[in-house]
Amino acid sequence: MAGARCSGGVLVVLMGVAGLVVALTSAGRANPLWQVWAALAVSLCCAAGLVALHGRAQWRELAAIRPLDRRSVVLPTAVLVAGVVAVVVLGEVLAARPGAGWRGDVLVLLAVSGGAWAGAAMFGVRHLALTQPSTTELAGLEASVVELVGLRRRLQRLASGLGALVALSTLALGAGLLMSKNAPRELVVVFGGGGSATVGLLYAPAAAAIRTRGEQLVGAVFSGQPADRADLVDRAEQRAKLEQAIGVDRTLFGELQVALPVLGPLIAAAAVFLPR
Repeated sequence: MAGARCSGGVLVVLMGVAGLVVALTSAGRANPLWQVWAALAVSLCCAAGLVALHGRAQWRELAAIRPLDRRSVVLPTAVLVAGVVAVVVLGEVLAARPGAGWRGDVLVLLAVSGGAWAGAAMFGVRHLALTQPSTTELAGLEASVVELVGLRRRLQRLASGLGALVALSTLALGAGLLMSKNAPRELVVVFGGGGSATVGLLYAPAAAAIRTRGEQLVGAVFSGQPADRADLVDRAEQRAKLEQAIGVDRTLFGELQVALPVLGPLIAAAAVFLPR
């Protein structure tokens, strides 16, 4: 345990050092905003290390519950990561001055490398929700409900970590653009929206799986017929409470708002963009 914590601390420090090195290579150190940008760059890289550690820990805990299918967990994560990398490379190639924004690209790639672990853990949550064993026994139903509630909480914590990465990277981009006189400020809003959409793509499959499995469990728990009208009202109240605990009664956007990976980056983007 101590060794794992030590290695985790080393990873965070190395990520922070990488962010500092990127910041020190900037030619705009005389700009008053450079210190702000450098602080955001280092914070982003340290946060990426922390998110990677959290995602790795969640992966191990999920694998301890039931074996994870690497094809359904690692493959979609790799596809999304490859898509983000392709967008970054394409944006740099099509830029007015190709290669001029390589520091921002490196920061984005460092953030993606840390967030990939959290993304894989999210797909792990989806896999466990889809592979819950079916049962009609009361003890089995209770265990399934408890597990599903725990999976939902894990998913929200993972989404919050990714949302923090998007927010920090958006702020870092905004500070970098303010240091440049000719850079389009609208890029901050586009970047924040794109990052939030990426988090949504990671979150949505797991949330949908939890909601589907939750509906099945609620139907199994309340499969019997009520004895009378009073019992019907009581069962309806208990059903609503169970649906709320599992999250069946929430929409995808509502859950994303709770986890704050969408509004945070967009508000951060607006905060940088509007004072233009």
